[in-house]
Amino acid sequence: MSEAKQLYRDLMNVLLPILPRKIYGDIRRVANLVRAIIGLCLTYTVRLEAWSEILESRPQYAASRVRRFARFLHNAAIDPHEWYKPFVQAVLKDWPADMQLYIALDTTALTPFVLIRVSLLYRERAIPLAWRALLRASTKVSFADYQPVLEQVCALIPEGMVVTLLADRGFVHKQLIQYAHNHHWHIRLRLTGNTLVHLPQHNPCQIRELCPPVGHASFFHHIALLGTVIGPLHLAVALAEDQPDDP
Repeated sequence: MSEAKQLYRDLMNVLLPILPRKIYGDIRRVANLVRAIIGLCLTYTVRLEAWSEILESRPQYAASRVRRFARFLHNAAIDPHEWYKPFVQAVLKDWPADMQLYIALDTTALTPFVLIRVSLLYRERAIPLAWRALLRASTKVSFADYQPVLEQVCALIPEGMVVTLLADRGFVHKQLIQYAHNHHWHIRLRLTGNTLVHLPQHNPCQIRELCPPVGHASFFHHIALLGTVIGPLHLAVALAEDQPDDP
């Protein structure tokens, strides 16, 4: 219990100067957020009953503490994006000027939802920057689906930072490449073997036709992709020894 008390004091001292009063309104909401964070960190679960068992607070019974957490999590006056934004901005404000910012665009299936998320990559961890949940069966998403998430990220990142966007093969869209170019972001995309590539002074071909021997890599500069011939880009093609049929 003493560990929970110390965490409570430390987190309140850290969060209150960052989170504007106009966002949280009532300081009791911040206190409930801190208690939720402590419960999550000390129990390694999202079960509200587990959180209530380790926290010492005014409600005498665990059931009362569970109801308090439930009311906090379902409070319509709390906008998670608005609460989260100041914390992320505080982190990025002190980001070293000579250190690139790597962000990853990805989807996760949480049936019946698909979660679109852009995360900050730091020390082998993915820290969420912005997200959006869609009600659908497939994880395949269009640029229009995830553009709002990119816009949220743009609003968070300070000007002048060197940004590299990473994305998987499901995000090979002309609009995404143009979006990265317009915002002066670097971009690294995985591609499927049947992706159409245009090489200088060569006929268009599929990427699999450019494959080097297994365990080797080939590099092509100033190429264009897709039927819309978007570029210039650079291309690395490799065949991994453990997946020789998947360039």
